[in-house]
Amino acid sequence: MKKHLLLSVLLAGMMATPAYAAPYISGSVGVGFPADSDVTYSNGVVDKGGQTLKVGVPFGGAIGIKNDAYRVEAAIGYQTHKVDTWLHAPDLSDDSVSLFTYMVNGYYDVDIKDSSITPYVTAGLGGASITAKNEGYADHSTTVFAWQVGAGIGLKASSNLTVDLGYRYLKPSSSLSDSFGTYTFSSSNVLAGIRYEFN
Repeated sequence: MKKHLLLSVLLAGMMATPAYAAPYISGSVGVGFPADSDVTYSNGVVDKGGQTLKVGVPFGGAIGIKNDAYRVEAAIGYQTHKVDTWLHAPDLSDDSVSLFTYMVNGYYDVDIKDSSITPYVTAGLGGASITAKNEGYADHSTTVFAWQVGAGIGLKASSNLTVDLGYRYLKPSSSLSDSFGTYTFSSSNVLAGIRYEFN
């Protein structure tokens, strides 16, 4: 429901956008570095960094519009991370945490005169569907509010095509809970992608 609402808002904005705005599509893939998860057990004990996750591969796509220095887009993304260490799981081979995100992102492109490189900053709001898989136990899933911030550079490859290199800090606002307790999550993602403008 939240995803449909966010997409509806973006599409309505695109329909109301002046004709000189350029629509675009983009895709990206990269490396995700998850922070150690703080675990709050059902008895109230907090274990700082009690669960660690392995590096993952985030990827996603977006549709958006660019108007001068500003861009807005609807984006989806996915990343999964194998559990590296956790006290209560002697066999970690099939344990993982995955996220499916759907967000509205805004960008500000910094124009550098006579340069093919365009730095940018970005921020986004939306939701994240988080699933934890623990061998021997039922999967646990939740959908929560999520946000991200980041920065990067765009390298103009042609009049329509831009190569993007960027960083995103992704943070679901709430923790994932299962029969053992609750777990925090955040990820620092380094991404490479391409953006094609229809202008």
